[in-house]
Amino acid sequence: MPEKLTEAAARKALPPVRGQSMLWDAEVKGFALRVTPGGAKSFVLDYRAEGRQRRITIGAWPDWTVAAARQTAKDMKREVDLGHDPMGERQAQREAPTVQEMWDRYAREHLPKKAERSQADERMMWEKIILPRFGKMKVAQITHDDVDALHRDITEIRGTPVRANRTVEVLRKAFNLAIRWKWRDDNPASGVRRNQEEKRNRYLNRTEIAALAQALNDHSEPMSANAIKLLMLTGARRGEVLGATWEMFDLENGIWTKPSAHTKQRKLHRVPLSGPAVQLLVQMKAAAKAKAEAEGMPPSPFVFPGPTGKPLTEIKRTWVSVCRRAGLGAEVPVLDAKGKPVLDRKGEPKTEFKPNVRIHDIRHSFASILVSAGASLPLIGQMLGHTQVQTTQRYAHLFDDPLRKAAETVGAFVLQRSPEEFSANEAEQK
Repeated sequence: MPEKLTEAAARKALPPVRGQSMLWDAEVKGFALRVTPGGAKSFVLDYRAEGRQRRITIGAWPDWTVAAARQTAKDMKREVDLGHDPMGERQAQREAPTVQEMWDRYAREHLPKKAERSQADERMMWEKIILPRFGKMKVAQITHDDVDALHRDITEIRGTPVRANRTVEVLRKAFNLAIRWKWRDDNPASGVRRNQEEKRNRYLNRTEIAALAQALNDHSEPMSANAIKLLMLTGARRGEVLGATWEMFDLENGIWTKPSAHTKQRKLHRVPLSGPAVQLLVQMKAAAKAKAEAEGMPPSPFVFPGPTGKPLTEIKRTWVSVCRRAGLGAEVPVLDAKGKPVLDRKGEPKTEFKPNVRIHDIRHSFASILVSAGASLPLIGQMLGHTQVQTTQRYAHLFDDPLRKAAETVGAFVLQRSPEEFSANEAEQK
C-alpha cells in the first residue's frame, strides 16, 4: 500500500540496483518520487490525457519540497480534468518554432518574391538587427513591448529612425506569415508607433550635375562610373541598371526593354534612350567585346559585370569618391553604435566624407530636368516606370515656375502688357 510521501521518506529513499524505483503517494493518485540508480530523485505525475498514458516530471528533490511538488501535482490534475495535457503542452512549447526558424522559412518562401536589392536589405536587417535580439526566442513569446523596445533602440541608440520603421515593417510581415502558418494568433509588431519620416526631395542643379559628370569622367574605375552615368542619363533605378543585360537593349533603335523580373513594379517597362545614353552603351559594348577577345573569353551578358562575372551589386564607394571630388558633401564625425565619436590612435575624432546627395536623388533630378523641359506628369511617370499616379505626383511642385510663367502670360494679355513688363512690375512691388 502506498504511504503519504514525506521529506523523511524522500531523504531515506535508496537508489535501486537497476532501473528506477517509484515511491507512490497515498494522497494524490499518480504522484510519486522517482529514484535512479545514480541516486537522483525527482517528483513525477502519471495521468491519462486523450486516452494516452503520460508521465511528466515536476522537479528534482531537494530543490522541490514534497509539499510544493504535491501541490503542483494537484494543480496539474485539475488541468487534466479540464481537458488540458501538461506534458503535451510542455513538449509543444519545447518544439515551438523560434524567431530564427521564422526567418529561415521567411527567407525560403517569401524573400525570393522581392527584388534583389530588397532581398539584400532585408537579409541585412534580419542578420544584423533582428536575429541577434530575438533569434533564440520562441515566435509565440515575442510581445508588443519587445518589438516596441527594438524600434526605440534602433531609433535612439543607432540613430536611424527610418531604419527602425523599416525593421518593424519587415517584422510585421513576418508575423503575419507566422499567423498564416499557425505559429501564433496575433501580430506583436502591429500598433508600434512609427517615427516621423520627412520626404527627401534633393535635386541636383546644373552646376552640380556638371561637377558630378566631370568627376565621373576622371574616375579610375570606369565600370562603376559608367553605371552612375547611365543612371544620370536614364533616371532608372540602381537595381535596374546594375542588373541590366545586353539583350535588353536595342541600340540601333535606342530602346531599353526592362523585363518584369528586373523592375520594382514587376511589370515590363519599355523606355526610349537618349543619344548620349546610346553612345555610352555603344562604347561600353565595343570595349567589353575587345576585352573578351583579348582574354579569349566570351563576352559577359551583363552590361556591368563584377570581378566574379556576376553583375555589380554595389557602387557606393565610387559614389562617395565622385561626390567628394564634385564637392557634394562634407566631412562628418564617425560615431559608434551608441552615437559616441570614434577616436583614432592619437585620440582625435575620426571623420568620414558623407555625400549630401543620394544615388536615388539622381532619379529625382532626372524628373526635374524633364519638368523644366516641359514634360507632363504622365509622361514623366512613363519614363520612370511608375504604375501609380500618386508616385509621380511628388514632382508636381516642380511645375510651379512653368505654371507661374503661363499665368503671367495670361495676366499680361488681360492688362495689355508684355509678360516681361508684368514680371518686372511685380518684382518692384515686392
